[in-house]
Amino acid sequence: MRGLLPGAIVAVPPLFWVVDATYRASLTSLGRDQGIFQYVAWAWMQGQRGYSEVRDVNGPLTPIVHMIFLLLGGREEHRFRTLDLMVTGFVFGLVGVCLPHIARSPRPGAWKTSREMFERLGWAGAAWVVLSGQYLMYIFWDIAQRESFFDWFLLSSIALQLYAQGEQSYGTDPKAARGVLVVAGLLAVTTWFGKPTYFLFTLTQLIALVVERAPMPRKQRLKWFGAGGLVAGLFWLIVMVKYADIGTFIHISTVDVPAMYRFIWPRSAIEIFSLEGYSTIIGLTIASSTIVLGLVVRGDLPRRALPIACMPLVGLVSVIAQSKGFPYHFHPVTAGLSLQWLLIVVWVWDRVRNARGGTGLIRVVPVLCGSILAVRVALLMTQSPYIQNLWLYAKANTTEERTQHDYFVYFATSDYFPWELRQTATYLKEHTKPDDRVQLYGMDPYVLFLAERLSATPYIYAYDLDVDSALAGGVLPEPRGLHPTFAQQAKIREIRDAHEQDLLARLKAAPPAAFVFLDKAPLVTWHDSAHDFQEHSPESYRWMIGAYRETANFNGCHVYLRNDLPAAELVPAPAEVPLPQPASP
Repeated sequence: MRGLLPGAIVAVPPLFWVVDATYRASLTSLGRDQGIFQYVAWAWMQGQRGYSEVRDVNGPLTPIVHMIFLLLGGREEHRFRTLDLMVTGFVFGLVGVCLPHIARSPRPGAWKTSREMFERLGWAGAAWVVLSGQYLMYIFWDIAQRESFFDWFLLSSIALQLYAQGEQSYGTDPKAARGVLVVAGLLAVTTWFGKPTYFLFTLTQLIALVVERAPMPRKQRLKWFGAGGLVAGLFWLIVMVKYADIGTFIHISTVDVPAMYRFIWPRSAIEIFSLEGYSTIIGLTIASSTIVLGLVVRGDLPRRALPIACMPLVGLVSVIAQSKGFPYHFHPVTAGLSLQWLLIVVWVWDRVRNARGGTGLIRVVPVLCGSILAVRVALLMTQSPYIQNLWLYAKANTTEERTQHDYFVYFATSDYFPWELRQTATYLKEHTKPDDRVQLYGMDPYVLFLAERLSATPYIYAYDLDVDSALAGGVLPEPRGLHPTFAQQAKIREIRDAHEQDLLARLKAAPPAAFVFLDKAPLVTWHDSAHDFQEHSPESYRWMIGAYRETANFNGCHVYLRNDLPAAELVPAPAEVPLPQPASP
């Protein structure tokens, strides 16, 4: 049982706060981005073709994750959060299992000894605590996000590669190492179908495969890793053929993104480095990565640790390359930073255990290092939004409590209104048929998911029709800020005009049962969304206003029903209405 001790020193002090915060995080509602991908995944499951019938700029990995969650009951938000935390926790534990022996050779058959198994189990617990500690510092809006999903595959791939290369170096089980390398390659390439910038992480893994000294030839290592990558590529090609329009996806990624979408809410590197709270993380990333890379270069850490040494730094490069700098973009940065610190603690334990002789003082060093990391996580967790939000225990414990206005009001922001979205969804379910289509103008297709109504057109975001934010570009003036040139502005307007022409043609061909306008939506010019639609798509507005009338207004969520559909005029929303009941996807 002494094998548990190294991991327990790290895991036990912060354990109470991590367990408590994990439970409370499972009680939170979904934010905008989670709601978007709930709709996208559901629409794909209803037969809508991705990108051509549901227009989006993200890769297929995130919708597929949501699709799997929906099949597992993730329509209900608490179930969705629980699934995310379970998978995330499993991945964090897997990382801990693969960390031991970073600085010492395992004995033959070590996996079969209880001492070895308990040691790896202890480090699994430590990894879960340390990595969960950084994960639970993100607010409800920023967990279960795209980058946190991608971390599942990235962290698993790096951990398994670390284990496989260790097995190669020590020659204990070369056959197992080959199989693990295949899985590592598969997981690494999968991240590319989330965001292409994740290729940079895979590049560090390939370098580690080449520079590590091991009995297995370099070509063999690359072959097995590449075989897994090839399987991943074929799998995602099949997924794209089944659920998406590959041609439209390629056009959006290679033409529309560089021409228009990259100018929406861009942040330059200097803005990202100045973000409140994250400037400290960036400083720690540079310092910590420099230290760990130095240990690899010196030979104190084996070369297979290179992907961990580079992970937060590459994550920072990815954030800068995306030119957005939202908090959830930092998931690979903060996870990599915490992983580096845990790696150092494991390395110190291994080095001291391997040392011959030495004083008792030297043997205190790993205990001290583990304790410092544990105390840091414990102190950090007291600032977690879930630990601070004690109200979750009073108003979020039961399914009934989590359907009340007094629950959703805590998740409202200046441009996101979860309670009103649910009122609107209920109204749509009551006044339209299941096979009716609804056209949305705003940024929250989650209302369509809640109402179980498909979009009338592929345009589920207002910024495809109101391109003022793309025309303006970043906040800082040139040359520090990113702004389109006159020629680029003309291209943006050309894309926008094509969107409206396509929108209007689809609306006339199959008039939807309703329009929904969401006020105060981000990336639009006017708070009044119907007025914004009138200003930026005047022809479509004239057609709409001649065939539809406003029948309900839920505090800025306006519903316009087609004139031939019965409904009382301008019915105000009651204070409390029953919510749509979860249904199977």
